[in-house]
Amino acid sequence: MGRNDAKRNKVVMNISPLEKKRIRNINYIMNDLHESVNNIYELLIDHEYGALKGEVSKINAQLKTITDSLENEI
Repeated sequence: MGRNDAKRNKVVMNISPLEKKRIRNINYIMNDLHESVNNIYELLIDHEYGALKGEVSKINAQLKTITDSLENEI
């Protein structure tokens, strides 16, 4: 595929400012969840069960927040 073909196949998406904010919020939430899951893995590997309990509580709270926000959308 030549350079001109790539330009021709480029998709232009118009995303509203509100949708951009929504995407930023989703990415923020997902990054936070990924960090928590990585911490849980490390704590399990290291047998750090006291800290693990706190991290599991944190991710449960994060997931509850997502669930609660879904209730507002439905």
